[in-house]
Amino acid sequence: MADIKIDQSSNSYCFSAGSRELLLTKKVNFIFGKNGTGKSTLADEIAKQFSDNYNVCIFRDFDGVAENNRLNAVALGVENAKIQIDIDKINEDISEIRKQVEQPEDKAFENLFTNTTKAKKSFDAHNTKINNFHASAAQHIKNINNPPVSKTTYNRSDFNGEIPKASLLAADDIRKHKNTINSDKKADISRITFPAIDLGSYLKSTNEVLDSRVKPHQSIPELKDDPLKQNFAKEGVRIHKHRATEICAFCGNSISEERWAALGDYFNTEVKSLEDRIKSGITKIEHVISELDDIKELDTDTFYSKYADKVYALNSKIKLTIGEYKKFLDSLKTALEEKNKELFTKTPALCIDLPENFSGIKTDSDRLISEHNELSKNLRFEQDEARDALRYHEIKKQLNGFNYEEETKKLENLRTLNDKAQADLDIKKAELDTKTRIRTDLILKTKDEEKIATSISKLLKGMGVESFSLKLVDDGFAGQKGQYQIEGHDGKIRPITDLSRGEKNIIAFLYFMLNLESTDNDNKPKIIVLDDPMTSNDDTMQYLMIGEVQKFYENIEQTNQWFVLLTHHTHFYLNVRNNKGARYNSYNKHGTFHLYSNGKYTTIKPIVSSNDDFKTSYEMLWKELVFLYEQNKPDLMLSSCRKICETYMTFTKKDQVSFYGNNTNAKKLFDVNQHSIDDLEADLNGRTREEIKTILYGLFEHNNAREHFNSYWYSSNSGMK
Repeated sequence: MADIKIDQSSNSYCFSAGSRELLLTKKVNFIFGKNGTGKSTLADEIAKQFSDNYNVCIFRDFDGVAENNRLNAVALGVENAKIQIDIDKINEDISEIRKQVEQPEDKAFENLFTNTTKAKKSFDAHNTKINNFHASAAQHIKNINNPPVSKTTYNRSDFNGEIPKASLLAADDIRKHKNTINSDKKADISRITFPAIDLGSYLKSTNEVLDSRVKPHQSIPELKDDPLKQNFAKEGVRIHKHRATEICAFCGNSISEERWAALGDYFNTEVKSLEDRIKSGITKIEHVISELDDIKELDTDTFYSKYADKVYALNSKIKLTIGEYKKFLDSLKTALEEKNKELFTKTPALCIDLPENFSGIKTDSDRLISEHNELSKNLRFEQDEARDALRYHEIKKQLNGFNYEEETKKLENLRTLNDKAQADLDIKKAELDTKTRIRTDLILKTKDEEKIATSISKLLKGMGVESFSLKLVDDGFAGQKGQYQIEGHDGKIRPITDLSRGEKNIIAFLYFMLNLESTDNDNKPKIIVLDDPMTSNDDTMQYLMIGEVQKFYENIEQTNQWFVLLTHHTHFYLNVRNNKGARYNSYNKHGTFHLYSNGKYTTIKPIVSSNDDFKTSYEMLWKELVFLYEQNKPDLMLSSCRKICETYMTFTKKDQVSFYGNNTNAKKLFDVNQHSIDDLEADLNGRTREEIKTILYGLFEHNNAREHFNSYWYSSNSGMK
């Protein structure tokens, strides 16, 4: 029979980390622990974890024996042989159902069991195929290095969780994401300032100049209404030096003073004024052109590579706009230069379109620089997003290569077939369980409790217990069977309310033990659990209980049963284990465990030899003290110290004065909070475990019992830290 492993992980609030699993390797097991150490919790876990495969029978105080106030009786059950016909019929039904739900001996025979097995095998095989793909795909993604796209612990579970995010990327996006991941942090870029040039005002001013002309104050007939000659004469005045006997470069004649005077009146200050306007306009235009030349393009190297295309496009737009500005301004400059040659006539106005200004470029530039600076600030986040996008791309590639969608559809079809086969089997099993429960109920009703009651009375009398026996009640009113009154030694019926706790407990215990013989149910193996069966019974009841327990477990090796006894009663624990003399090693034959509590967590200690066990209640106190010492629970050590001292004083017939001597503070310390309920974790005394140990040692040294202290202290070392 396989070992029994009790999982205590759900009780981590009360069991220590090393005691959250109890392995029973022997059929008979004794577990000793004080109240509050989790014995009932262990019993509950056995029922919870093993009831599906075992018939778990738990005795816990008065369970299984009910009081019947109407009849002033206790109920032990009834027998009804008439329902045996129904039992036989339901056995036939169970046999037919088992032919469908159990593995057939004939391998060629198909039933619900074989159909479910085949469906599950097909589903499991395909599920394994997909799981293997998940694992290999996750491994592939984890191994990508240029650049890495996943954490170093990336696994199948991570891959499964990201399948819904899988998405292919364009080649350009892949390049950009890789560049982002490989990018080093760049400095912030300042915004570019573009000149604010009002080209409209320049065009307006230029046209105003073009519309201007010089009107001569002196009439010179040969120049009248002839702009070419007027300009010729103006240029001649500029070239010649206006000296006496000046010779005209054109005609070779001397220029008289009268002629100079006439020309001076003709080309008056208006000419100079218009020339100055033209010159000023050209200078301003040249200055603006110089400003345009100072405009710098965006430096591609200062931007992250992902913005290279945008930088190139924006620089192209800057170049184009500067060129259009210069072309526009050159047209104005040329027109003014031509106007300077024709001061005496109006020149047609320029009709040209204004180029688009820099506002759009400014907006695009500011936006691009802001994006760059924001990326620089959040580069880690952007790199993570880029890495995620590349990983989702790789996941999609893996899915496509595996034909994942079709494979998962096939898996779902197999799952549907498997679920249906399993559902059909479960329905049939549920029917089997129902039939089995009905049969169990019928069997329980047919048990001969009168025989059990007679056996209980005989056992009580056999132990010399004459205080009461069980008497069958004839319930003529309702015909209720299996009801028993308590008959005193004087033949009178006692009120069931007068039954002591010990008397109720022994009835319940004996009924439980005798009833085990007929608790067959569906022939499952049994686990019998006695959860603190020994309560307030007197010595006679205790030895009766010990005898019945020993009689039961002595022959258990030949049965399909396990036995677990949990008790806090030291005398009962020491005597219920049958050692059968020196050659009989109970620890090899039976499982033995102690439960120790440090006030918060319980520790389970396997007992493998008599050296680990205690032989007296006094020795148990020392083992408990050393355990609390090793657990560093000084406040809880005080109670054990007090009990050890009291017991020692009783054994040695010492009074408190002689035992404690002048160390009355030790008694006060050991009596701390012995009569109140306090937080076990509170700092009650302020003494360390070593100080408490030293105080106790000092008391035994005072009483010339150092060897006594050392013997019990070091032999009680629990080995549990």
